[in-house]
This record gives sequence, C-alpha cells and structure tokens, in this order.
Amino acid sequence: MKGILFTSMVLLSALTVHAQSFYNINSNVFISAGTTFTVGDSLVNKGTLTNNGNMVMGGVWINTGTYNPGNGEITFNNPPGGKSQIINHNNQSFNKLTINGGGEKLILADMTVVGELNLVNGVIANQNNSKVIFQSGAKIVGGSDQSHVNGPVEQQGSGDLYFPMGNGVVYLPVQISGVTDTNVKATITLHELSENETLVSGDDIIALSSHRYWEFGLTDGLVNGSTLTLPLRNEEALPGDDFQLIVAESTLPLGEYQSLGQSSFTGTKSDGLVTSEVPPTTTFFTIGVLNDEVSVTVYNGVSPNDDGLNDYFKLLNIKKFPNNTVTIFNRWGDKVFELSGYDDDTRVFKGENNLKGSQKLPSGTYFYSIKLGDGTPALTGYLELKN
Repeated sequence: MKGILFTSMVLLSALTVHAQSFYNINSNVFISAGTTFTVGDSLVNKGTLTNNGNMVMGGVWINTGTYNPGNGEITFNNPPGGKSQIINHNNQSFNKLTINGGGEKLILADMTVVGELNLVNGVIANQNNSKVIFQSGAKIVGGSDQSHVNGPVEQQGSGDLYFPMGNGVVYLPVQISGVTDTNVKATITLHELSENETLVSGDDIIALSSHRYWEFGLTDGLVNGSTLTLPLRNEEALPGDDFQLIVAESTLPLGEYQSLGQSSFTGTKSDGLVTSEVPPTTTFFTIGVLNDEVSVTVYNGVSPNDDGLNDYFKLLNIKKFPNNTVTIFNRWGDKVFELSGYDDDTRVFKGENNLKGSQKLPSGTYFYSIKLGDGTPALTGYLELKN
C-alpha cells in the first residue's frame, strides 16, 4: 500500500497493516489491540490518533493533532544508513516507546514517556531546547553507546531516578538514589567541555574531569537524603587511587568545585561509576580526585528546619577519623555541645545543647573545636546557626 489519507473515522483492526505514508486530516483513527501498523516513510497526524496496538515508524513523525497513547507501543525504526528521523510530537505523551534502526531521532518538542522507553539502537537528539520526560513509574530498558538520550532528561517521582543520557557517542548515565519526595521533578543536562574550558577545584581536590560536567535542575520537590552517581568514561588521565575519586559540586559551571565525597566506586577510570557520600545541594557536578592526605571539610552554616539543606553541622570526611571529638561553644566561651565519634550521619549537631537535656540553642554565631584523634592540632573556627 503506497499511502493512506484519512478524512473520516477509521478503525484499524487487521493483524498487520502496511503503508508507505500516512496522513490523518481532521479524522479519528483507532488502532486496536493486536494490530501492527507499519509506515515506511512519513506520518502526519492532524486529527486524533488512538493507539492500542503496535505502530512501527520508518520515517518522519509529525503530530500536530492529538495522539492518545492508550495501551499501545510505537517503534521509531528508520532504516540503517538513512537520514536522521524527525519526531515532532507536539509535546505529548507516549506509552511504550522503542528506539531502533540506528541513527539520530531528532525530537523537536518535549517528549513524555508514561510507560516504558526501550533503547535498542539509535540516539535521541534533543532540538529546540526540548527534553525527554519520564513520568513517575516509567521504566527504562537498555541504554548504551549506541542508544541513549543526547539532551536534557527529566525524571519525576521518588525512588532511584535514572537518566539514560550520553553525548551522542558515549553513554554517560546519571542516577539520583533514595529520593523520598514523590513531588520531585529533576532535570539533568550534560555539558561537554570545549578546548578553552577548564574546571576549577577547591583546595581539597587535586584534579577534576577534563571532559565534562552535569547540570542539575529541580523544579519541584526535594532530594534531601539522596546520593548522586556519575559515570567515568575515558578518565584515565585522572591521578590518584580509586578511593580518592569523588563527586564534586559547584554553584557555577566551571567552578570552584567542592567535594561531596565517595560512598561507593565500581569499575575503572575508563569505565566506572562513583557515588557521592552526601546529597547534592547545588547546580553543577563533575568527577574529581580528593587529596590523598584526607582532610575534613567544614560546612559552617546550620539551619535545622528539615528542608534537606544544612540541617546539621556537616563535616565531610569526619568518618575517616573515628576517634574524633567535636566541641561547640557560644560567643561567651561556654561549652554547649560535645560529642565523641561524630559521624556526619546520626551523631551530629542539630542546633541543640546536648549538655543540658537537648535544649534548642538560639540563632547566632558559635565556635567549634574538632579534635581528629590522630595527634594533629584541633580544627577551629565559627559556625552560623539559623533556626
């Protein structure tokens, strides 16, 4: 069948229907369950298309009407060696979507996946600042150098949020684990460094990736208590041992980057994954190498309001010194808090005087003394408490 032009209500219910092209002009078309509808070239939908079957698209997809995903599946499967496959879905949803046939799939508007994205062969390339959106509970199958999303990815909901992204050649997936807020809408964007760009690190980091960084945007919800996992690909030039690899964050694209620590590392510098020790709190992230002379990083802002940001006196890497003692004084020099074995987890300072029955301390400036228990001089300084 060379082509189909629909101008009235039509039900496609045969087991298999083939067409070279498909034009739906202001009509209602229904593809029933068990029907496979294959279009070799372009499909233009200016009416209403309801899909409870299986559609296979070999060419351009232009949807300026209404697409009801129903329980159906759709496969974008342009022939190998062919041109890029254009997908203009008019910011609507797919139920189950399969990417196959190789090449680029150029999406011209936001594309939402409700049920499942199956990445087999082919790269989704985002155009016009569009992004791929996964609704809460949507599954992701596959993902590789040959098939991923080259552009921003948004994940919605709670649990372990996976972002199947890459740069068009290399697969560079990101994961935010342990999200408890069901209202979360988080977007990750990958940025490859140009020849003239170099990331800048803080004093405790001796090297950063020379290839890339990621941008994190949160339009709704909170990710407090979560961890961030970043990929390493072709990072053999990074110095140091594997245990020194960390996730680093910054408020600016090129830095200065500070350590979020490492809770786990798998693989190698050429192909591995590193997970942060503490939750992400800013916008930009990359892979770094921590000074092998491990130091404690003090975050001197405390606002214990349970918003996931600075809820306690954060001492990154304090677990490396289990014999530590942390003491806090008020501005008159009175001791208001003291704890041995501070662990930056359950044994922490949350703005309470633990020497007088856990009394809540007033907002203000306090002073700390941190004895690491390794014979080195105590770390001293001030912190700001804001209730």
